Amino acid sequence: MLLAAAATLFLQKQQIDQQREEQSRQPPPIVEQQDPQQPESGDPDSSTNGPTETVHSLQSTKDAIPFSENAERPLIGKPQPDPELQKRPPEETYVIENQLIRVKFTTYGGAIKEVALKKYPATQRDDAPYVFNEGSDLPALGISLEEPDGSFEQYAPPYKLLSGGSGSRKIEFILEQIPGVNLVRTYEVSDATEGAAPYVVKHSTRIINETPTVFGVNHIFLNVGTAPPTHSDPSGYFLNFSYYDGEDYEYISLNKFKGGGFLGFFKKDPVSEIQRTTQTAWASTKNQFFASIVTPDPATPGIGIFAQPATLPPETPLGEPILGITGGIEFDLQNVSAHSERSLSMELYVGPKEYSRLIGLDQKQEYVMQLGFFGFIGKFLLWMLLGLHNMVGNYGIAIILMTVVIRLTLWPLTAKAAQSSKKMQKIQEPLKELKEKYKDQPERIQKETLKLFQEHKINPAAGCLPIFIQMPIFFGLFQMLRSASELRFAHFLWIEDLSLPDTIATIGGFPFNPLPLVMGVTMYYQMKMTPMNMDSSQQKIFKMLPFFFLIICYNFSSGLVLYWTISNCFTILQQFLTNRKKDVEEPVGAAAALSGPPATPGRKKTKLKKPPKK
Repeated sequence: MLLAAAATLFLQKQQIDQQREEQSRQPPPIVEQQDPQQPESGDPDSSTNGPTETVHSLQSTKDAIPFSENAERPLIGKPQPDPELQKRPPEETYVIENQLIRVKFTTYGGAIKEVALKKYPATQRDDAPYVFNEGSDLPALGISLEEPDGSFEQYAPPYKLLSGGSGSRKIEFILEQIPGVNLVRTYEVSDATEGAAPYVVKHSTRIINETPTVFGVNHIFLNVGTAPPTHSDPSGYFLNFSYYDGEDYEYISLNKFKGGGFLGFFKKDPVSEIQRTTQTAWASTKNQFFASIVTPDPATPGIGIFAQPATLPPETPLGEPILGITGGIEFDLQNVSAHSERSLSMELYVGPKEYSRLIGLDQKQEYVMQLGFFGFIGKFLLWMLLGLHNMVGNYGIAIILMTVVIRLTLWPLTAKAAQSSKKMQKIQEPLKELKEKYKDQPERIQKETLKLFQEHKINPAAGCLPIFIQMPIFFGLFQMLRSASELRFAHFLWIEDLSLPDTIATIGGFPFNPLPLVMGVTMYYQMKMTPMNMDSSQQKIFKMLPFFFLIICYNFSSGLVLYWTISNCFTILQQFLTNRKKDVEEPVGAAAALSGPPATPGRKKTKLKKPPKK
């Protein structure tokens, strides 16, 4: 169990390296002009004898904003100067809201500029709400187009407000693409307070063609939003773009764009964007605590995804730009026939990664919590943690109580492991003498060792089996405590945030975290009290483990370190009680172990006669 954290870090690295290879795709065709001798397919009003007609499409617009300034380091939301863009009217913003979210819209693209989460402050010392997509010029649910060269362009012409707006829960924007062709974008929030509903924005995009010609739409991308990193996830494990194809859940980590390798092997070049052709039931951009999830209507699922790094403004004037992640879902709307319309509907969830809310979305959106292979255990432990918090009102105390419940449940198994270690230590000298006596007879050593185990009623696997049973619980708990948004800003004793290290001071640029030091001390005493059935060189390595794990866990979240510290204290208590317990059987010497119990030939057992009755 002591190697569980190191094993988890290695498995996480393997998960990232095993992502699917990017699939090649041909750029979507662009219909520019209809041949007068060839009628447009799908247009009931086409005629071979008709006049020449121009088939317009979204791709022909001049109001597109380039995604990136260079291919090596994409800068999302940094448009190149374009004289056409200077002619656009000033940007206007509108707000719709309910009790839990405030959604701000921009007329540039008729999309969501940012979403404020009213119940979640941005910092501990400020009541201002956390704002998703803040600092990104690429709006959520904004339309993007792919050019023939494979580059992306943001389609952001100025829309006009059609209805609704500030003070209501619904808003509509309209854009006249060409005379007779309108794009209408509608958004609505719910007044519910339970489940996922209060964090859901319902959206539809309608393309209304009232002309006698075909309007080409073809492939478009709808942006999912931009997720910034969090201080409590310095490795960026939870900062990724993810998607679900109806069977498998995949995620693209930010490290995927950086290239590199592992210990000099598996070297890969950095990439500016990743595209995949796959059916998409939903897609998400997320960090450790919050997620933006776009779920298309099942009748019109996505046919692909793209993901890119996103450069966000620095937190301080002298700081470096922050690198987040963004992406979108690809849809194939084909063409809109004359005098008809085509619509695209979906739901956008922007809110905390709370399991109780995510399961209400009904298409396995709870996968964004990344609970790992033992997620079913993590879900149960999360349910237990939330239940204990409702009883005591503090997540630190809830973690301690949860640890006690887990260790009490596993007490019989861990007690057997402790007893087995004690018995194994007891026969170390006889085992050593066996090896010396039969050093040239390995089969005899094996036979005599098995006989010695039988005489002392020792099961060699008794110490290993409890550890294997505990490992799934540990992995599930490890992932759950890292991804639970409830621990954000949760305080306990001197700890201000259970999702962060418990730094109380910085000395010479080095953070001083007391709780990992306490954990290291408890692990040292645990090692000292545990019988070691190994040679001196192995014991020296084993005694270095507390220091090794102190380095690994020093910057872990204090909630996880708190669990580990209390678990160590429980192990110390159990080992103390086991060591104090007197042995039932008589000690067996080396000579008796080698030769077996002494024989007493000729001696017969005699029965005692009962005294005569008076």
